[in-house]
Amino acid sequence: MEKPQKRPAWMREVVTAGNDLHAMKKDPLRHNLINGFGTLVLVLVSLLAMMLSAALPAALYIPVAGVIFGVVYFGVNVLIIHECSHNMFVLSADRERGKRLNRAVGVFAGWLFFTDYIRHWEKGHTIHHLRPCEEDDPQDRFPITGWELYKRLLILALIPLSFVAYNPSKQYPGQLKRAAIGVAVWAPIIAASWAVFGWVVPAALVVGFQVVSILNYLKKAQEHGGGLAQEPDRLLRSRTYFYPVAVVFSPFNINYHFEHHANFSVPWYSLPAYHKKAREIVPEPLRPYYFHHEYLSQLAGQKPLPPAGLRALMGEGPEPGAPKREEDYEAEDALGGVPQAV
Repeated sequence: MEKPQKRPAWMREVVTAGNDLHAMKKDPLRHNLINGFGTLVLVLVSLLAMMLSAALPAALYIPVAGVIFGVVYFGVNVLIIHECSHNMFVLSADRERGKRLNRAVGVFAGWLFFTDYIRHWEKGHTIHHLRPCEEDDPQDRFPITGWELYKRLLILALIPLSFVAYNPSKQYPGQLKRAAIGVAVWAPIIAASWAVFGWVVPAALVVGFQVVSILNYLKKAQEHGGGLAQEPDRLLRSRTYFYPVAVVFSPFNINYHFEHHANFSVPWYSLPAYHKKAREIVPEPLRPYYFHHEYLSQLAGQKPLPPAGLRALMGEGPEPGAPKREEDYEAEDALGGVPQAV
C-alpha cells in the first residue's frame, strides 16, 4: 500500500496527545497493582463460574459457564498477552528487566491458548501496528465481515472443537510442541476442576475456547474490517466502537482501538482518557467514522469509509501526483508508530 501524500496535522496531534498518558510516565507500583488486580478478578470470576456448577443442571451450566470462561480467556488475551506484547503488563524501572518479565509472562499465558507468543505477539503484533491489514500482517491480514464472518461464527458456535482449525498460530512451525505444552499446562487444571466440581466444568472450559474464538473474530471485524485496509495511512485503519455490553465482551477497553493504534504505549486503563483528548482533536466531520455506535453495521461490512468530500481532511491533497512527505513517518516508524515520550 502507498503512503498518503502527508499525514494530517490533526492526526500527528492525536499521536502526541497520548504521550502524557504513556506507560513510561506511569508509576510502576501503581500500574502493576492495577494489572495484578485485573488478573485477580479474572481468576475469581473463573472460580465463581466453576462453583456455579452446583446450582445449574449440566445442559444449562455448560453453555452458560462456557460463555463466562470465554470472556475470561478473552480478558487474559487482552490484559496479559496483548499488554505483554507492548511491554506494558509489568512495568519496571529497569526497562530491560521489564522486557524480560513481560516476555516470560506472555510466553506462559500463550501456552494456555496454544499460542506462539514470540512469533505471533512479541514480533507479529509489532508488525500489525506498523502495517495493519497488509500482506505481512500475521494478525489481521484479512479481517472478515458480513456473510463470511457470520458463517465462521456459526461454525464456531455449532461445531465442537472447531476452534482448533482457526488457531492463528497454525501459520507458524512447531504445532505439535505447542500442543504438548498446552496440554501439559491444562492437565492439572482439568484434573483439579473435575475432581472438585465434576466433569461439567472441564466441558465448559473447552466450550470457552469456542467462545473466545467468536469474540476474537467480532473484535477483528470491528477494529479493522469493512474496507479499512484500503486506507493509505496506517493510523487511519482502525476504529473505536461502542455497544451496550462492551465492558463484558470487549474487556479492558480493547474497543478503544483507534486510540490504541494512534499511540500503542498508552496502557489500557488510560484509553478512555486518551479517547476524550483524541475526540476533541479529530475534525468533527470525521468523528462518526472513527468513533461510533454502529456495531452491527460494522460487523456487516457496511460502515462506510470517509467519503471523497472529506478526504482532504485525511491528508489526501487535491493533487494526486504530489510528492510524498517521508518525514511525517520517520519518527513513528522507528518506534512502531509512536513517538518516544520522555
